[in-house]
Amino acid sequence: MINENVELQKKIKEGISLIENNNFLEAEKIFDKFLKNNDTETTGLFFLGIISIKKKENFKAKEFFFKILNINEFHLEANFNLALVYFGEDNYDEASTYFDISIKINNKHLPSYYHKGLIYMFRNNYDEAIKYFDICNNIDEKFIPTSLNLGNIYLRRNEFKKSIHYYQKILNLTSDKTYLNLAKFNIAWNQLAECNLHEGFKNYEARKEKPLVSKQLNELIEKYSCKEWQGENLDNKTIIILSEQGLGDNIQFFRYLFWIKDKFNANIIFHINKKQSHLFKDTPFNIVSNLDKINHIDYFILIMSLPGIYFNQNQSFPKFIQYIKPNKEINLIWKDRLQKFKKPVIALNWQGDRSFMFDRTRSIALSNFKNILNLKKYTFISVQKGFGSEQIKSNKFENHIVDLSNEIDNGDKTFEDTISILNNVECLITSDTAIAHLAGTLNVKTFLLLSFNPEWRWFIEKKYKVFYPNINIIQQNKPDDWGTVFEKVENIINQ
Repeated sequence: MINENVELQKKIKEGISLIENNNFLEAEKIFDKFLKNNDTETTGLFFLGIISIKKKENFKAKEFFFKILNINEFHLEANFNLALVYFGEDNYDEASTYFDISIKINNKHLPSYYHKGLIYMFRNNYDEAIKYFDICNNIDEKFIPTSLNLGNIYLRRNEFKKSIHYYQKILNLTSDKTYLNLAKFNIAWNQLAECNLHEGFKNYEARKEKPLVSKQLNELIEKYSCKEWQGENLDNKTIIILSEQGLGDNIQFFRYLFWIKDKFNANIIFHINKKQSHLFKDTPFNIVSNLDKINHIDYFILIMSLPGIYFNQNQSFPKFIQYIKPNKEINLIWKDRLQKFKKPVIALNWQGDRSFMFDRTRSIALSNFKNILNLKKYTFISVQKGFGSEQIKSNKFENHIVDLSNEIDNGDKTFEDTISILNNVECLITSDTAIAHLAGTLNVKTFLLLSFNPEWRWFIEKKYKVFYPNINIIQQNKPDDWGTVFEKVENIINQ
């Protein structure tokens, strides 16, 4: 019997090792044999279920776990992993059912409490999410994901000091660089939203430790033996400013290059994706999309590190610069096209990049625009491109919105048509996307619709009005309350 148990454990370890190395076929051969013996059937079913999850064959995974539950309805790991499958499918009701069963089986089962907290957080029921995360803390106060998500919740509720408390707790709990840098970055978000700009910009530098960014910077240093710019004299030096994060960030903070130009006699290079480079072409800088022809660099800096250096030196923000120019030929085409509507034209944009982690707090369902679209004094056009434009049809707004999604920006230059369209409309109504920054830089009258907890820059803008003179911010007074936001917009444009 002892020898049999030893052999069994050996086989299980072998199978687990194969799973960890993604050798699923050989692992399945091992665990298939377990099904032939009543004593090992449950173990076989369990690991075959885990393999199915790894292979993203959720239907098969469910079948294996349900077979276990037919044998033993109180099998903890079968219930929990079944819940995880449903959780991964965003089927939160079914997931919650099996997390609850797992908790009944083991009232100290931290992973189940944690995922219940996540479900409530994803549903924006923050009070219930906090309850479950507090239980997690009582079970294991050193479980870092709990502190991370409590920090996230309080950040979204604009309770910045509580949020910082939990991120600071992470700094005291771990030496893991991934968690440390994430905590510092999120602390920066809180501090910048509170307009604690000196500390906020300092902690915001933690983003440079992200693997891809760190790799890019290390390669640059190795190739050119250059140094990161910290505000030193740049006279007769070459500095490269590296684009980062989203296009909106680069559009917004490009103005800092003009500050460097005014202050130093320097060769200034801006590195940006080729499709976006035309946005910056009418400026006195060397705009590049690759470094093949760059022989020498003295200094480098990421574009979003410039606000911190400028603020430390000036305790302020640089002036607004309208540096993006429409293409004259394209501008004439759209001017003629839009004038034919005979009523003032309002451009609409509601959906951001859905791959962005917090997109659901930025993007707005088009259905919220219903009352505005009934205003007869305007023609409404959509500058929404790609994902999100399908909402025009699903909301039956085809007779209320002119859908331009198939006509605009089809070339290899980002926003090529959108620039000219915005240059010829009455105003833009938009969610927090790159188009807001584009319109702001074009000095187009814009109504920017913001969630209760938007990006930190908009807290600064509301307090100091330093970024865009023609952007009007209309922000939720409480989470998920788009109703009052649209009432304000309707009242303003209906005057």
